[in-house]
Amino acid sequence: MTTEEHLEKVGGELANSSDTPGRPSKMKIARFVDMKACESIFSEFSTFVLRSATHYRRLYETGKGDAEELRVRTAGGGSAQMTFFALSCWTMLDGDDPTQDEWNTFPDSVVAIISTPVRVCTFLEEAFPRGESRRHPFMFVEHKEVRYADEVLDKITQDNIMDITLFTKRKRFVRQKEYRFALSFSPVTHTIDSYIFSPKSPTDYMDKCWANPAMRTEDKERLWLILMNANCGYGHFSRWKLCEIIANSGILLDKQPGAEH
Repeated sequence: MTTEEHLEKVGGELANSSDTPGRPSKMKIARFVDMKACESIFSEFSTFVLRSATHYRRLYETGKGDAEELRVRTAGGGSAQMTFFALSCWTMLDGDDPTQDEWNTFPDSVVAIISTPVRVCTFLEEAFPRGESRRHPFMFVEHKEVRYADEVLDKITQDNIMDITLFTKRKRFVRQKEYRFALSFSPVTHTIDSYIFSPKSPTDYMDKCWANPAMRTEDKERLWLILMNANCGYGHFSRWKLCEIIANSGILLDKQPGAEH
């Protein structure tokens, strides 16, 4: 199957169905990012990052990751794990914009990037095209809502091991309501911890961005400076108004005398 055929197939499936009973097929997803990530995402040339399971397992020591990322245990005492995947992890929103409870799930976040599953999937497929001229290590994008279970009842077989292992997390993370994108890579030719690249345009995957309404004044000032540096350069955000980058940018201007939208 070519990249174009896969994109058409995925787009049709997502447009006409939902992985979650009761959820709209065009549900919104969000990436909640902290200030350090904003410095890269909203830089003159924006970046997008994919993280490996090894990266998230290592972050467990800081209290932010999961030591059991891409590992599952069965009720019968068995286990399975995946290693050679790079992930992009998002949150399924209850509505079109983040609620305060959703912000509180990620207490270090200052910006929420809003998108949809089909838009992110299309963006990733186009960023890493397949074929003879393929220059990137990744295969097709696998994506789905994460389910939460400390043990899975399913018998793990060769047919379902990837689906179960990629899209299961422990119950302690259930508030994250994760929607996950996973890209496999060959362990023979590549060892990937983090893969950072610059998209043609951030609008390829961003619908809009929201600043955390509850962020501290000093964080508002720092985020405002980050956005101004990006806006005054020659890169991705040079032609954008502040309100086009951050939908509720007015909250960043409260402490900036003379600033204009």
